[in-house]
Amino acid sequence: MAVRRRSRLIRLAVAFCDLVCAVCAFAGTLLLLQPEGQTIQDFARSNLAYFCVFVLVWCGAATDQQLFAFPREDNLKRLVGAVLKSVVVALIFSGFVITFFTRQGVGREFFLTFGILVLAFILVFRLALRVFLEYARKQGFNFRRVVVVGANERARKLVDIIQSHLHYGYHIIGFVDDEPARQEAFEPHHLEYLGSCGELEKMLLEGVVDEVYICLPVRSHYEKIRRIAFLCEGVGLPVRLVAELFPLRLARSHLAHFDDLPLLSLSTTPEAHGQLLMKRLIDFSVSSLGLLATGWWLFPIVAALIKLESRGPVFFKQERVGQNGRRFHIYKFRSMVADAEQRKKELEALNEADGPVFKMRRDPRVTRVGSFLRKTSLDELPQLINVWLGHMSLVGPRPPIPSEVEQYSWEQRRRLSVRPGLTGLQQVSGRSDVSFDDWVAMDLAYIDEWSLMTDLQIMLLTVRVVLLGKGAR
Repeated sequence: MAVRRRSRLIRLAVAFCDLVCAVCAFAGTLLLLQPEGQTIQDFARSNLAYFCVFVLVWCGAATDQQLFAFPREDNLKRLVGAVLKSVVVALIFSGFVITFFTRQGVGREFFLTFGILVLAFILVFRLALRVFLEYARKQGFNFRRVVVVGANERARKLVDIIQSHLHYGYHIIGFVDDEPARQEAFEPHHLEYLGSCGELEKMLLEGVVDEVYICLPVRSHYEKIRRIAFLCEGVGLPVRLVAELFPLRLARSHLAHFDDLPLLSLSTTPEAHGQLLMKRLIDFSVSSLGLLATGWWLFPIVAALIKLESRGPVFFKQERVGQNGRRFHIYKFRSMVADAEQRKKELEALNEADGPVFKMRRDPRVTRVGSFLRKTSLDELPQLINVWLGHMSLVGPRPPIPSEVEQYSWEQRRRLSVRPGLTGLQQVSGRSDVSFDDWVAMDLAYIDEWSLMTDLQIMLLTVRVVLLGKGAR
């Protein structure tokens, strides 16, 4: 309980220091940008709502990125990336909230200046804290004394990692194994043999041990592992089981709990729940603003143009396959003749795309208005309704039709593991000019490397691609 209480106090102290950094950035922005003829108090009040929302969102984003946890194994690249992601997410999401719920919004100069300052202050503080902790550990302070159970390839790999990263603050006392001859596994490291597994209880009672790492194979040593875990639990020592269940190419693993039942979770899809929640909130906010901004004037104009050229409905409605096989109806402005689906079979021999998709550079079913709508991507505008309803996201793999999914290979079906989107890597990398295999590869790369920063980059690139009309058909 004392360890938990100390850990909680440390997290609160770091969160408080982050808050101080944010306050300093806010104060610095006010001093740098104070408008003429306005007091600094009035300028502060006009931006206080944005700052408060930022602080709340920052706390959520930083928690999601594990910035209030301090694993010794944390690397510099992950730390910088986590701070950058959290700050950018908090800045953008706070801007959306203030714009959506107030008429005031936030000024561009204030947004950029505050963003640069708060990122600089928090990053400098976090890096200074990291340098201080690493220096303290190298000087012999705050070390964790570790015992390794087992002498095999898995244990040797663990020792390699620990001894090549002294700044993690771990000191290996030695190893325990029932066969002393296996000491050869640690020959380059000169690791001391402490005795058999049966002697571990005596070591824990008489020596100073902070953590026990078990590297024994579970299948053949289950009872031995259970007994060691019971011993460590009795004296309050943390036990780390170095698991190697089976080889996985892409899945990430983490321990989860279902009520009191511990679960080992393996997943290839993003599971950053805080970021996913923000992604959904951004989808909802942007689609709401988009529909409010265009629905009352642009929709009627496009509808009139479609009706003037050809008979038939204004909207094209088609069944698509969404996340994990969910079916939904997608909405577009109709860009083809009314009987386009019936005439598709006549044109299948002229398909210019590879894979289970149909594309024609000069599709005779496309109307003149439809060609313009496709070139400008205005035909996609009604899909904001799908985004608002939660069928789709702003960014993600494009939703296929059921007949295409039936022709997917097993690995290609993984592109259905996330919510489909209005735009994606394929749309900003050539749009219709990309082959199907490259299309799928880009979708899978997006799933594997997903972050809110990636979504923002794709949305910005989408604007450029739409303006240039590159690759549209």
